[in-house]
Amino acid sequence: MDTTRTLPGRLGGPGSILTPDARILTPGGFKPLSKEEQAEARRVAEEAGFTFDGYQVVRKEFFSHRYDPTLTIKGKSITFNNACITKLEQVVYVQVLVNPKIAKLVIRPCTEGSKDAIRWCVPKGEKRKSREISCGLFTAKLYNLMGWQEYYRYKLQGTQISHNGEQLYVFDLTETEVYIPQSKDPEKPHKARTVYPADWRDSFGIPVEEHEATTKINLMDGYEFANTVYDAEFKDVSTEAAQLGMEVPQ
Repeated sequence: MDTTRTLPGRLGGPGSILTPDARILTPGGFKPLSKEEQAEARRVAEEAGFTFDGYQVVRKEFFSHRYDPTLTIKGKSITFNNACITKLEQVVYVQVLVNPKIAKLVIRPCTEGSKDAIRWCVPKGEKRKSREISCGLFTAKLYNLMGWQEYYRYKLQGTQISHNGEQLYVFDLTETEVYIPQSKDPEKPHKARTVYPADWRDSFGIPVEEHEATTKINLMDGYEFANTVYDAEFKDVSTEAAQLGMEVPQ
C-alpha cells in the first residue's frame, strides 16, 4: 500500500495526517520529510485545530504547594504563610475583604494608618515573618457563613492578581483543604487527617472559561471589610455575637 502523502504549502495543514514515511513534493520529485519538517508539520496541525473546549485547569492542590501562598483558618485565628507575605514586597499592613455572595476573600495592601488595617506579619530587620492573627469573631462569622465544622482547620491557596494597579490576593472559600483532628481535645497533641471536597474526585479542575472568571473581581461589588478590632460603634459586642449564634472571643 502506498502511504506517501503530498503536503503542499505549509507542512501539516488542517486535516493532514503524518505517517512515518510521509513525503513532500519538491521540484526534484518526492523526498522524505526531515525530523525538523515532521516536527513543524505536527506543530502547525496542532495549532490549527487547537481549542480550550473540554479542558480543565488542574487544581494546584493536587500538586505539592509548600512554597505557594496559603491562608490557614483555625479556630479563633488566621495565618498567612511566609510565601504569601514575601510575594507582596514591603507590605506589613493589609485590609481583609469578604464577599459573602460569591464566598471569596481578598487581601488588599494598605498603610498602617488606614481604616481597618491589620498587621499580617512581623517585621524583623529586612525580613517579614508570618504571624498568627487572633480574630475569634471574624473566624466565627466565616465558619458560620461557610457551614464549616468548629474543630476543623481550613487551608486555602491564594491567587495573586493585579487589579487597577493594586496587587491583591484572592482566596476562594469554597476551594479548601480540610484538616480533621483525631481528637477534639485541644490539650492533646494530634495529627490532623487531610480531606478534600467530594466533587474534586470527579474532575481534575474547572473548565478554562470558568477558571479565568474566578480571578476577575470588582471590589465595589459585594465585598465587605473584615474588621478584627472592636470599634467604638460596637458598644455591645455580646449582643451582636448572640444574634449570630457565636461565642465572643476572650
